[in-house]
Amino acid sequence: MFGSSRKAPRLAGDERGATVVEFAVVAPVMLMMLFGIFQFGWTQHSLSNVRHAVDRASRALVIDPELTQPALQAIVTSNLAGSANPDVTVTLTKAEVDGGEIANLSTAYVVEFGVPGLATFSVPYKVNVTTVLRVAP
Repeated sequence: MFGSSRKAPRLAGDERGATVVEFAVVAPVMLMMLFGIFQFGWTQHSLSNVRHAVDRASRALVIDPELTQPALQAIVTSNLAGSANPDVTVTLTKAEVDGGEIANLSTAYVVEFGVPGLATFSVPYKVNVTTVLRVAP
């Protein structure tokens, strides 16, 4: 009927569209992996920036031990502007130790990690930096 018996063997051996089909199967998975790698790198970059911002605030506290918690919060937030989410909680505690004084800066930071097509989850990150403010005489 209409020569279908002659075309069937020719179509069975035709592999011209196989590459397109393979690409259609592999491309979405490959793109999700690629975006996942970029997202992981950005998450690590953000966490590194938070650590650097807290270190800078700690150095500022060594120079001026009278800095308050809101001033340190402003230093950390300004250092994160443009490079990471500036929504960081900074806590300052001071303690007397053997006649000297130390300060502990702690931060809480949350990064959203998500890959297109998969779930998004939060990565909590904490940084603690202890600084000597005054040494006992």
